[in-house]
Amino acid sequence: MFDNRTIKIIFFLTVLLALVGYFSGLSIDVTRDAGKYATVSKEVFQNGNYLHLTIHGEPYDQKPPLLFWMGALGFAIGGVSNFWFKLPVLLLTMAGFYWAYRLGQSLYNRRVGLLTTIFLFFSIIYTMYSMDIHTDTPFQAFVILALWQLYEFIKTRKNRFWIVGFVAIGLSMLSKGPLGAALVGFAVLGHILLKRDFKFLLDVRWYLGVIVAFLVVSPALIGLWNQFGWDGIWFFFWENNVGRITGSYVHAKNDPIFYIHSLIYLFLPWCLLFFIAAFFDIRQLVKNRFKANEYFTFSGIWIFFIILNASSSQLPNYVFGIVPLMAVLLAKWVDIAIKGNGKFLVFLLRTQYIVVLVLWLFVALIAFYLFTGVPVFIFLTALTGIAVSLCIVYKTTNKTAKLILPSSIAFTVLFLLLNIHVYPFMFSHQAPPKAGRYFTENAMPGDVLYNYKYTQYELFFYSEPQAKQVSAEEDIAAIAGVKGSWVFTDSDGYEELQGLAFKPDTVMEYRHLYLNRGGRFINPKTRDTVLQPMYLVKY
Repeated sequence: MFDNRTIKIIFFLTVLLALVGYFSGLSIDVTRDAGKYATVSKEVFQNGNYLHLTIHGEPYDQKPPLLFWMGALGFAIGGVSNFWFKLPVLLLTMAGFYWAYRLGQSLYNRRVGLLTTIFLFFSIIYTMYSMDIHTDTPFQAFVILALWQLYEFIKTRKNRFWIVGFVAIGLSMLSKGPLGAALVGFAVLGHILLKRDFKFLLDVRWYLGVIVAFLVVSPALIGLWNQFGWDGIWFFFWENNVGRITGSYVHAKNDPIFYIHSLIYLFLPWCLLFFIAAFFDIRQLVKNRFKANEYFTFSGIWIFFIILNASSSQLPNYVFGIVPLMAVLLAKWVDIAIKGNGKFLVFLLRTQYIVVLVLWLFVALIAFYLFTGVPVFIFLTALTGIAVSLCIVYKTTNKTAKLILPSSIAFTVLFLLLNIHVYPFMFSHQAPPKAGRYFTENAMPGDVLYNYKYTQYELFFYSEPQAKQVSAEEDIAAIAGVKGSWVFTDSDGYEELQGLAFKPDTVMEYRHLYLNRGGRFINPKTRDTVLQPMYLVKY
């Protein structure tokens, strides 16, 4: 793909720098959903109960267990920490990049496979959710594996692809529920139906595969049955997925183009190229009366994409599962453009150079205004990256390098800037990790930390012995004044404690950033106004 030795060296150095960015994200504190998942993983590790999930001691049914098992495995190897919670997931993500290469190669050719992996590796959605862990992170990797293996099964009818494919479906369901089976099903069934290979649907292995997937997911079902009975099984198969779509479980205002504008930043720096590729792909299908070599990308992407945009509950991470197929579709059209070497390629190059310029302007905005004090090594990397990119644009004749490398270099500099400088600064304004660590380091034997009026879960992850949850005013009144009691709370909770006739031994005040107010924090002029007081009170 890169036929010049110098270009190959530049590409591999860019990959190495991006890996520095990926691994630097492992030490960043967890918060919000990631903090919840880390806490569940910690409790699995400490109580050794892998079937019956708990959070601060209470039964937990919101997510399947695979992510928590991976976190517990990391803790068993290296101890409870940010790094060991995230590392197993990152390694699985790296395996997913290889599976994406094999999927693109299987569907089209080796260059499409390589481009698919590049588009995923250098993208915001992968860099962000490898740092801010969600269940979607392992989920998408197993979806890729299932798609690759089942497409090979369709082509060859070999049993080894059938078995691995349905095991991967089961693992995707262990990550995020039956959505894993649905995503793969849209691609596989859509492909077979549009190919009019109806007899293949009578192959008994499809139905035996359902049993294989159920066997893989059975530990989750056993745990839910033991803890919640039929309600737990119903929640797993229906309410937690379909209920979010219909609004019967989580109801929110629908935005019919939510995932269109979300992809503009989630699939940076390739978003505009993807929209162009999607337009040309659909136009070609219509022109050819829906005759194509494969329909995996068409049915795998667009059925679920339409459902997502019609859904009541909408979050950016929900689209993660189909991004690999989006990358394949984009890689297919980039491959077509490179082979044609005509006006279409020139159009893609000009479009992507605009994106590259915007990325460098954004790097400058962050470094010189929004988050100053950037490490010198990032400045040097940026200057070198700009110089190398200009040489590639004006000196090389390799069209693939012209299209891919300037974008990858600019994105890698932005990625390093975010993971090494911006995110650590933002997350340093999280009060619960600070309070939890302070308690862990300074508590005497027998001391107990209580969480009061803070609705997230980071405090439970960072405290040892783990904090306990208190919700009722009468309970906090009974705790206050007891020697060895520590209370973490917000300003309302602190006012309640002040109203009680107990004088605390120590009061520590933190300035806390609620990340749902992160937009105003980004602006240096409004940064201080966003921070809210949180308190750690010791009696």
